[in-house]
Amino acid sequence: MPTATVNDIQLAYVEQGRGQPVVFVHGGLGDYRHFAGQMAAFAERHRAIAVSCRGYWPNEPLRQDEQITLATFVDDIAAFITSLDAGPVHLIGHSSPGGFGSLRLAQRDPGLLRSLVLLEPPAFPLLGVNIPPSPSQLIKLFFRDRRAALALIRMGAKGIRPAIKAFERGDDELAVRTFLTANLGATTFWPTDEQLAQMVANAGPFKAQLRSGFPEFSEEDARGIKVPTLLVSGELSPVHLTAVADRLQELLPDVERLNIPEAGHPMFISHPKEFNRGVIEFIDRHDADPRP
Repeated sequence: MPTATVNDIQLAYVEQGRGQPVVFVHGGLGDYRHFAGQMAAFAERHRAIAVSCRGYWPNEPLRQDEQITLATFVDDIAAFITSLDAGPVHLIGHSSPGGFGSLRLAQRDPGLLRSLVLLEPPAFPLLGVNIPPSPSQLIKLFFRDRRAALALIRMGAKGIRPAIKAFERGDDELAVRTFLTANLGATTFWPTDEQLAQMVANAGPFKAQLRSGFPEFSEEDARGIKVPTLLVSGELSPVHLTAVADRLQELLPDVERLNIPEAGHPMFISHPKEFNRGVIEFIDRHDADPRP
């Protein structure tokens, strides 16, 4: 298995195919295995690369209670692209660190990117809230977007808070199950026993992200991103995630939207054919050299 030396650590990755590079970055409970349903399809005309982020399987685990922020993941993604001499790439990121980290990378280092595909990044600061949101933030959001405010309240009550309590008790499996239940959406998809075990094994860096919270990301930050962007949403994804995608669609200067019918937050796992077809069509149109 190849590895890349990135910021004094080793990141494992897999790759397949030749052509313009497409880099996949997973979400909070994933690793490069989550994109198994994408590799062969994208490799038909591209160099498909899926990486496991810092602390995620099979990389060296984080130390107990190690502090890590999204900025560290962004630094790692940038260094990873550079280390493979792969840029500019089509960058595909799910949730966080993949989605939100890719969004921040597009803001910071647009020259590394040919295009950007965001799979429901939890950029909640665009809604005016932190995680967990304060009561005053929720009240303000309630008057701007009642559905999003109620969804965030439900996510906090049924997902974040009980998951944190389960983590504190040492029950990682219950914590992961609780968090998934609150974030998959109305879809009937549920991970297999093997997939669930993989997610539980990746709980360490996920807990580190919960401890550090999310960074600021403003409307001005979003408007400043000039990289061609595709927002991918599941038709049945939870409102607190689709509300962020809706806001990004309003703010990003060069943006398209792809909604996957009958899918939830892990739309690329549950509906790989529909996802692959739509995203490949998008990146094919942006294979030419990026703007100077």
